[in-house]
Amino acid sequence: MSSRSLAGALLVLCASLTGCTGRQIQAMRVHPEQAPTSPAAVSFQPWTGAAVVPNSNYPKDPNAARPQPPAQFASLKQPLTPTADNLAKGKDLFVANCAPCHGTDGRGTGPAAGSLNPHPADFAQPIHAKLPDGYWFWRLSVGGTVSPFKDVGSAMPPWEGTFTPQQRWQIILYEHTFSQHK
Repeated sequence: MSSRSLAGALLVLCASLTGCTGRQIQAMRVHPEQAPTSPAAVSFQPWTGAAVVPNSNYPKDPNAARPQPPAQFASLKQPLTPTADNLAKGKDLFVANCAPCHGTDGRGTGPAAGSLNPHPADFAQPIHAKLPDGYWFWRLSVGGTVSPFKDVGSAMPPWEGTFTPQQRWQIILYEHTFSQHK
C-alpha cells in the first residue's frame, strides 16, 4: 500500500470511527511533493447549466453538476441572515473544523487536502454560488457517509452530530463568502 493510500485510509478511519475533528486533522503533515496547485494559478469559467441534477458524475468528475439532495433537504432555505455575528461564529467553526481540509480560503487546499482523494471542495468554484441552500445543509450534515460520496471514499465527516442546525447554517453563511453565493 502506498504512503498516500495509507494516509488517506488513516484519515478516513480517524474521521469516521473516532469523531475526529478538524483540529486533529490540521496537525497532519502535507508532503511537499503532494502540495496542491496554487489557487492563484487556477481560473474558473462561470458555471452554466443546472447546479444540481438527479444523476450526477460528481464527485468522480469535480466539474460535474452536483447530485440532488434527498427530499427532506431539497426544500430547506437558509434561516439566518449574514450578520456580522453569524459570519464571525461561522468563521470560527469553519477555521477550527473545516479549514484543515478546505483551507482557510475555502479553496480545498488545507494541510490535510494533499492526502485526500477525492480532494476537498473548492468553494471558490462558480458552481458553489448557484447551489441551493438544501444542498449545502445536506452535504454539511451527512458529509461523505452517503452515495455518491461514500462510493468514492470521501473523508468528509458528518457534522450533524457535532453541530446544531444553527451552527451548520452559520458555517454555510461563512462558506458562501468564498463563492459570492446569491
